[in-house]
Amino acid sequence: SLYLRPLLFGSGPRIGLQPADEYTFIIMVMPVGDYYKGGLNKSVKCTVVEDYDRAAPKGVGAAKVAGNYAADLLPNMESKNKGFPISLYLDAKTNSCIEEFSTSNFIGIDRANKKYVTPVSPSVLPSITNKSLMTVAEKDMGYSIEQRDISVEELSDFDEVVACGTAVVVTPIGSIQYKEKTFEFGENEAIGDVTMELYNRVRDVQFGDAEDKYNWNHKVS
Repeated sequence: SLYLRPLLFGSGPRIGLQPADEYTFIIMVMPVGDYYKGGLNKSVKCTVVEDYDRAAPKGVGAAKVAGNYAADLLPNMESKNKGFPISLYLDAKTNSCIEEFSTSNFIGIDRANKKYVTPVSPSVLPSITNKSLMTVAEKDMGYSIEQRDISVEELSDFDEVVACGTAVVVTPIGSIQYKEKTFEFGENEAIGDVTMELYNRVRDVQFGDAEDKYNWNHKVS
């Protein structure tokens, strides 16, 4: 894939703690492979981060700013050293509700009741990928969308769990370790059927293999 990321940074001659008086806008363009080893062919193991918070209530967790990723650098490294490529954060206030993965939104799929469940929180980045997947799930696949608080104990209610974002689109989560309990999803590290369908439907629109009925694509000249 070709990854395009717009970046805006303060470049004026200021060192004090105040907004810059000059900004530089650039677009980073680079070819990328699978974000996680194995891509869609293999689900990944996840652990819940308990000793660190990603973003505070009333903070800037919902903004795409570099500082939001700094909080994850150390816990992410520690998780990877323990064999978990991805980490899941709970809310900083109660440590009981799911917020989001290190770099991705959280999606829980309840196949029997056809529910697509994703957290609602002022500390969660609103992902355009998640919004696109919600549209497909609801309008094309008949799923009900629930954007709400999700207790970490509700992980046992989901048949599939997905990390979604611009770089990965979807990453299937095979298991989530929380304290002494492991929640497992899917079989034999394979991607779930619903996750696969969501991925294929979005990618087909992106590649022009399906009708762009939601006007997602725009020509750039």
